[in-house]
Amino acid sequence: MHSAKWTRWAGLAGAVALSAAAHAQPAAYTHVLPASTVTFSATQMGVPMHGRFKTVDAQVDFLPGDLAKSHVSVAVQAASIDAGSAQTDALLTGADWLAAQANPQARFTSAQFAADGPGRYWVSGTLTVKGHSQPLRVLVTTHPAGADLAMDAAFTLDRTVFALGTGSWADTSVVAAAIPVQVHLVVAP
Repeated sequence: MHSAKWTRWAGLAGAVALSAAAHAQPAAYTHVLPASTVTFSATQMGVPMHGRFKTVDAQVDFLPGDLAKSHVSVAVQAASIDAGSAQTDALLTGADWLAAQANPQARFTSAQFAADGPGRYWVSGTLTVKGHSQPLRVLVTTHPAGADLAMDAAFTLDRTVFALGTGSWADTSVVAAAIPVQVHLVVAP
């Protein structure tokens, strides 16, 4: 009788351990889901404007337990910009702004992840827009999104560094130099 009781307790303990393992954080997140977005804001003559890129391509290898092997690359298709009107979109994909025909993608590629507390990581890498590359360090916060993981980052792009808004648009009193960008990735194990 004693061994039957022990067997039941061992079976129950094993089931609890398997259940806990199933709910533990996965070792790696690698599948980027369609809910991922890249949005931006701009200020023209004091009036805020918001937009997004409809096509976001990302490759993620996020290993919370092994940051040295973690990597992220996010690209937006310049021609997929949606700033609220066809006229504005045509202007922004033209030569003065994104030059989408000559530079079809804007891309961030990570070089290093560094932990900054629970669910917070500094990610260093290179941002390339309109053929111009600059180092970029962003704070990425992570949180559960159901069974998946949300990775959020926000940074301010200086449009003058990337030659965004040339010609008659170069004047930063017309369109502010600072363009806030928000990245929201949803990744699955």
